[in-house]
Amino acid sequence: MATNITTSYAGLTLKNPIIAAASPLTATADQCRELEKAGVAAIVIKSIFEQSIAHNAHRLADMQSHGEEADYLDAYIGEQMIGEWRTTLREIEAATTIPIIASIACHTTEAWVRYAKIATEERMDALELNLMNIGLASKRTDNGTIEQQFIDAINAVRSVSTLPITVKLAVNLTNPASLAERMKACGVKGIVLFNRPYPIDIDIEKREYIAGHTLSCLSDLSTPLRWTGLLSAEVSNIDYALSGGVHTWQDVVKAILAGASAVQLCSTLYNSGLSLVQTMLHNIAEWQEAQNEETLEGYRGKMNASKEEYANELKRIQYLHFKA
Repeated sequence: MATNITTSYAGLTLKNPIIAAASPLTATADQCRELEKAGVAAIVIKSIFEQSIAHNAHRLADMQSHGEEADYLDAYIGEQMIGEWRTTLREIEAATTIPIIASIACHTTEAWVRYAKIATEERMDALELNLMNIGLASKRTDNGTIEQQFIDAINAVRSVSTLPITVKLAVNLTNPASLAERMKACGVKGIVLFNRPYPIDIDIEKREYIAGHTLSCLSDLSTPLRWTGLLSAEVSNIDYALSGGVHTWQDVVKAILAGASAVQLCSTLYNSGLSLVQTMLHNIAEWQEAQNEETLEGYRGKMNASKEEYANELKRIQYLHFKA
């Protein structure tokens, strides 16, 4: 029996369910060309962060001058960085044949609009809005404020771009199902579960914050797997991609069974190299054949919360039995 591992994500037809997540691995045309050769079905280009551009431009300007001259240099350097990002998009688009998704992360409407326009002009295949705002975690922030800012960002992007919009959410949300429904109503085509914030740790001798462990581990799969199973049942007619903790071909199959259309890989590519992709694809196809599943779509969501027996497991919040 011939097996078919193609899938559809956010209106894009993918030859398989593996997407290279936004990371330093997807920062240049040469890197993206190598990822395509390795077999990934789509690439999310390394995110452009509005705050990072502003911070770096301001720092460089301050190092070289002061006063009005520093303000001028600040703006000039910022424009230069955005121009370099545009050039990178153009080079990657020209170097690849698979779908390319531009990832943007902003905190002002002006930047959301500007970056979305650039990605559209440079013929990206879709947008991924990196929606995170831990900075609003304040007792003075009313319930729903963060979610409304997400919706406002989506509407701003939608007003200037015809590209399919996907969003990458953080895990610290009050009601992801309600937010997903609102996002679908705004025209969002895909949701990525979940974003990983910058990892932090504490050096207890120096009493300072330091970078934590950057790469994901196998246990990180549990949370996005659970929420993929819950949301794909609760909010249908929108595609889900699972991100975080996907390290083996079995993890890919689990994500599909839970209701994902695709997965995003990053840490495992750092750990095991790009050759892992072909191994994953081969094993997924073999598993499908052994399970008499001709297509990936045939088993997508077969273990999500729309089935009572699986809903009970996905919604369980305590141990029934535990042995150390």
